Amino acid sequence: MEKSFSISPWKYALFATCILIVGCNIFFFSCGVVTWGSASSVYGSYAVALCGVSVFAAAFLGVYVALKESYKYSIYYLLTTILVMGLLTTYFLTFSSTKDQLMTQFEERIQSLFDAKTHHLDTMQPIHSLFRCCGLQGPKDYLSEQNEGQGALPASCCYSFDCTNPSHVFEEGCSTKATGNLKLQAEINYYACVAIFCLEVLGLLTAFFMGKARKHAKTKIKDEESPINNDD
Repeated sequence: MEKSFSISPWKYALFATCILIVGCNIFFFSCGVVTWGSASSVYGSYAVALCGVSVFAAAFLGVYVALKESYKYSIYYLLTTILVMGLLTTYFLTFSSTKDQLMTQFEERIQSLFDAKTHHLDTMQPIHSLFRCCGLQGPKDYLSEQNEGQGALPASCCYSFDCTNPSHVFEEGCSTKATGNLKLQAEINYYACVAIFCLEVLGLLTAFFMGKARKHAKTKIKDEESPINNDD
């Protein structure tokens, strides 16, 4: 019969580390998808999604290892985490080198969507709805003299698509609010990636020592339960 042993410090340290990784990964995943998606980078969105799913998988494996107190699965966790760290490093280097380019692409996308709008086609709707902004500089872009003959504000410029209430109108332009918001999203994605990497290192250490303690305890149990050979 297998006896219990004290590995609580490493077990709970690994469990807490994995929970923190999951929390950081929520910000990493959501902000990364918004950043790459807003800049119309499909491959970037796939890359951050792949990294996010991989981090979630490794973290849930770590939680299982902590709850199960398994030496075998702690080895699996170590190998999986090393692979995830390599994936995160590749993503981090790529994102760091293209972050400014993504911001430029987003600004160009806003301008092109605004230029392509018509009275019957609100091409700015995705930007308005996501960032709660209106036009390039504000509602005045739609209410200026050259646009008076085209009607009032598009419904996407208002909260719940209701422009009958003046308080529902988004007053800030997308060239400032949307761009600023996306820069914040990019920064969160950047630092969340750093935080996850550091926590992964901590997870490696705690999983290693927990597995080592588990293996030592198993060896000790076997030694205690082995029959003593008397040569006399």
